[in-house]
Amino acid sequence: RVLCVDNDEEILDGMRALLGRWQVQVITASTVDQALEKMAEHPDVMLVDYHLHDRLDGLDTLVALREAAGSDLPGALLTADGRDELKRMARDRGYRLLTKPIKPASLRAFLAAYATPRD
Repeated sequence: RVLCVDNDEEILDGMRALLGRWQVQVITASTVDQALEKMAEHPDVMLVDYHLHDRLDGLDTLVALREAAGSDLPGALLTADGRDELKRMARDRGYRLLTKPIKPASLRAFLAAYATPRD
């Protein structure tokens, strides 16, 4: 199960379509508060856009979601901002940074590293 957080509904639609083709259960949220509510669905991985235009940016959202999960839930920060400083900040907090436009192969490889078999 993958939680996708983005304030752009078209991006969320695209993620649902792409991940759905890979038989991934997709949970979507367009705000930080929606994402926190969706933690009740126990995602295995988080994909969060950096520029959410919300009360938190994507990096702080990943931290808040991980705290809500009570575990080291893996996640990636999705952004067109490829600054080394942002990459370092994401890495220091234990997240991968995937630069937009995201290549499906890169996304699939990231998700495969955290795949959990379902009954």
